[in-house]
Amino acid sequence: MTTSLQVLTATTGNRKDTWNTPKEFVDDLVKFFDIIDLDPCSNDINNPNIPALNHLTEELNGLSYDWHGKVFMNHPYSQSKLWIDYAVRQYENGNADEIVMLIKLDVSTKWWKSVAKYPWVAINKRMKFGNQKGAAPFQSAIVYLGNNLNKFKKVFSKYGYIYKMEETNDG
Repeated sequence: MTTSLQVLTATTGNRKDTWNTPKEFVDDLVKFFDIIDLDPCSNDINNPNIPALNHLTEELNGLSYDWHGKVFMNHPYSQSKLWIDYAVRQYENGNADEIVMLIKLDVSTKWWKSVAKYPWVAINKRMKFGNQKGAAPFQSAIVYLGNNLNKFKKVFSKYGYIYKMEETNDG
């Protein structure tokens, strides 16, 4: 029987559900945020992939903490339903000021509906995470929860087209 983790890792050489963010993307995050307050899905406390002020690892379980400030999330992709819903709640409840999420682009899922109303970029190539041999077997997206859309466009539009649901007046 094939698990979702096996499918996600089939072509990458990675056998875990951790996807270290590509360096170019990390550099753009720093440009965007200046200072990243929290990485709730850090690969390592002592030698983190993301230069955030605070790091939560798998052992610390970022889902058991409130997130504050400027947050970057690149979560375990086999658990998108949990992590994406939690991130949206942290933002909508006023805990996090801004969140940039690097996620699997999968508009066919229920969890996608929770982020579809926010600006997002469909990355126009398959990303190669960390030191992996090959690109991910899925397309990625960058989702932005925050109020600085102009800066988001300026920094992240190089990755692809930015989608933003237009507000309508059905009244």
